[in-house]
Amino acid sequence: MITLLKLLHVLAFTAGVGGGLANLLVMRAAMAADADAAKILRGVMPRIATMSFHSVILLWITGPLLLWLAYNGGAGLGPMFHLKMLSVVLLTVVSVTGRITISRLKAGKPARFAPHMPKIGMLGSLFGVSTIVLAVLAFS
Repeated sequence: MITLLKLLHVLAFTAGVGGGLANLLVMRAAMAADADAAKILRGVMPRIATMSFHSVILLWITGPLLLWLAYNGGAGLGPMFHLKMLSVVLLTVVSVTGRITISRLKAGKPARFAPHMPKIGMLGSLFGVSTIVLAVLAFS
C-alpha cells in the first residue's frame, strides 16, 4: 500500500511540475508565433494547467496518507519538511487561483487575475520545483 501511494505521489508531482514547465515553454512559443499559431498554442495551455491542477489534488490525497502511514504522522520530521509544506500551500494557492481564472474565462465571465496568468504559471513552476527540492532535503 505504501509503495503504491509513493508511486502515485511521485507520478502526480512529476505530471504537475512537468505540466507547469511545459506551459512556460508553450507560452514562450505563443509569444513568438504568428496570430494563428499563437491562438492554437494558447488553447493547449488550459488543458495542461488542468492536468497540473488535478495532480495537486492527487498530491493532497497521497501526501497526508503517506505522512500518516509511512512517517508516523510526521513526528520527527525537521524544518525542511515544514518549509516543504509551506511551499505546497503556496503552490496550492497559485494552482487554485489559476484554476478559478481558467474556469471563469471558459465561462465567458470576467476574471480578475487573467492578465496575471503568465506570472501565476511562473509562480506555480517555482513553487512546484521548490517543493520537490525541499522534499528531497526533508526525506534524505
